[in-house]
Amino acid sequence: MTLNIEVIRKNTPGLGNGIYLDNAGASLVPKQVMDAIKGHLDLESEVGGYVAQEQTADLLENTYRGLARLLGGKASEYALTSSASDAWGRAFYSVPMKAGDNVVTVYNEYCSNYVAFLHRAKRDGIEIRVARADENNALDLEHFKSLIDDRTKLIAISHVPSSSGQINPVAEVGKIAKAADILYLLDSCQAIGQLPVNVDAIGCDMLAGTSRKFLRGPRGVGFMYVSEKALKRLDPVMMSNQSAVWTGADEMNVRNDTRVFEAWERGVAAQLGFGAALEYLLSIDTDAAMKRTIEMGHYLRQKLSEIKGVTITDPKGPLAAIVTFQVDGHDPVDVKARLASQGIAVNVASVVHTRLDLEARGIDSLVRAAPQYYTLHSEIDGFVEAVAAL
Repeated sequence: MTLNIEVIRKNTPGLGNGIYLDNAGASLVPKQVMDAIKGHLDLESEVGGYVAQEQTADLLENTYRGLARLLGGKASEYALTSSASDAWGRAFYSVPMKAGDNVVTVYNEYCSNYVAFLHRAKRDGIEIRVARADENNALDLEHFKSLIDDRTKLIAISHVPSSSGQINPVAEVGKIAKAADILYLLDSCQAIGQLPVNVDAIGCDMLAGTSRKFLRGPRGVGFMYVSEKALKRLDPVMMSNQSAVWTGADEMNVRNDTRVFEAWERGVAAQLGFGAALEYLLSIDTDAAMKRTIEMGHYLRQKLSEIKGVTITDPKGPLAAIVTFQVDGHDPVDVKARLASQGIAVNVASVVHTRLDLEARGIDSLVRAAPQYYTLHSEIDGFVEAVAAL
């Protein structure tokens, strides 16, 4: 199977609106995704939301099956949520921890996750242990291992931080977690869709991701993976009538799969759109699509590095298709605005997103550009010319 970029671009209506390089924020969805969403909304308008969900129950199951096909594991080990942060939080807060226990994380962890660490540190008295960067600003695995002891209850890291293209050594961390028999929660929000991700190969017990980034689905949908083995060690932070059946005045039958974490009320149209996005990626040459995304990121990084006055802020080492940079004499917010006026979409990442990493490197904010497999070399060339003209 070959990757037909011309057909893919024809299936992406938003590409006619300029140069789009904000895929680390939210990618442009294929027509097939919008058709799935609009089709279900039309059905809801005709028969009502509950009946529409009943009539599309089999289609909704395809979303779970699509996740298992793409990421490994079983369909029953996945749950749908409202966002990646929601998914991550449900997993994290369900890990039993008490005063004196600790969680081991890394220096480039995402703000939403770290805020949750701080919350449980204050509420429950847990300790946050942060593995440092080495001389190349990569994860120091020896230091990471030294932080683990018999009070470590969780290892929680991000696969790719949101403020750089850095790829953390998640499989190596998985081996460390397995050897120590410690639960391992991976935030793979920025990795899935641009990098091959397999829960079995990585060795994570829990994983969180989103629909809207490199998977090209709609906003408002996240997902979580929890292995059958890990599920037995968790105490769900909250339950609803989706989690259990109320069988008597003082009794309930709790689900024994990952959907124990789901809410009953859901945006079915968006979840069906996410299923369509998964099916779309799986229907094309998935490996070629991911390879092209990474190659476009490398091409963009190389072209930007050739511009005088532009500083690439991505660390050394394996890099994904998230390219961060600064332009001498220009605030990143101003760069974003000036590019937007020319029909070019990028974003800004600031120290509040990955404070421990960016603060240590003396970075307050930076421009973030991220291509997709549908991006053309000519679009990157046009983008680079616009940056150079600043």
